[in-house]
Amino acid sequence: MRALFLAGLLLLAAPTALSAEPVIDDLSWLAGQWVGQDGDRRIEEHYMRPAGGIILGMSRTVRPGKAPEAEFIRIGPDAAGQLAYHAHPLGQAPASFALIESMPGLAIFANPHHDFPQKITYRRTGDSLTATIEGPVKGGGVKRFGWSWRLAGSAP
Repeated sequence: MRALFLAGLLLLAAPTALSAEPVIDDLSWLAGQWVGQDGDRRIEEHYMRPAGGIILGMSRTVRPGKAPEAEFIRIGPDAAGQLAYHAHPLGQAPASFALIESMPGLAIFANPHHDFPQKITYRRTGDSLTATIEGPVKGGGVKRFGWSWRLAGSAP
């Protein structure tokens, strides 16, 4: 009986193996309808909860008197089975960005072979989501753009 008790304590004290590679459920914090305003532009991002090994999303920017901009997004495995952000902007070629860093509320995707952007960063803090895209410019330096949204239905 004592041996069984000690074996149980050892099992409880043993470190738990952590997944070295992030899984799609680690990015579930992206799910929601995100809405932002930049001057006269209404910018929305919508992400579905993970299911079937992927997150589906879309982005839409609407300005008075202008054609809307839209992008379809799939976050899921690439050809090598690693998580990646697959962007399909309307009127442009699709591009994929590998997930290079992930923790609760943070995801960083990169593709050093893409012209611009080469890095996409998402951060969530409470009911706020920010995204930054960045990449090199000719002659040196880095060009960076950012957006922020509130979870639809949350107080401004």
